[in-house]
Amino acid sequence: MTKKLSAILVLILCMACLSSALAGKSVEKGSSGVSYQGNTDLWKELNDLPPFKFNNHAYGIGYGSCPVYSAPSEDAYRCANGKATCDTNSKMADGGFVSGWLLVRYETNKGNYRVGYIPPKYVRGFSSQMAPHFGFIPAVANDTIIVTDNPLSHTDSFAELDPGEEFYILSKYNYYQKNGFDWWYIQCVVDGQVACGFIDTGTSSFTLGGTGY
Repeated sequence: MTKKLSAILVLILCMACLSSALAGKSVEKGSSGVSYQGNTDLWKELNDLPPFKFNNHAYGIGYGSCPVYSAPSEDAYRCANGKATCDTNSKMADGGFVSGWLLVRYETNKGNYRVGYIPPKYVRGFSSQMAPHFGFIPAVANDTIIVTDNPLSHTDSFAELDPGEEFYILSKYNYYQKNGFDWWYIQCVVDGQVACGFIDTGTSSFTLGGTGY
């Protein structure tokens, strides 16, 4: 074997090793240059998730005052010091049922907005036109990530994820942008309770993958 041929074979082997080392990893950039790193297959799965939407009800849906939890479980974290409530007789929006719980967006008595879930027993008989599709894609926070239940504000928050903290990305949500989306919708743990909320796509840095919780 000639020296030239040997050099070519070494080069090919080095390139193959490099390709193998990089397989399954990707780095994407958010609108402000924040990186989303991790497994390529998970990144594709994340991008394929359809953004979920709400159906507006100018006069509500007529079920009175209902408790709202941040996730579809009575053991989930409940905002407003455990008193989050939606007046379903007033202007509001629904995003469809998730595990029998009605996903809603409504205005609070302080003029803010909140997204959460009404337990099934309070909205029996309601038929929604919406059908949200959520994935459960594991991720790990690279830096501190702010979590909000108000998708109309980038300053409100009810929790923070610490670097290294694990969570799941459920979907995308858009409010302000004409194209693309503003938020990742996630499931995390707050004070030992499961919670769902929004994290900013432009400022949230995370790595896809993890062991889950």
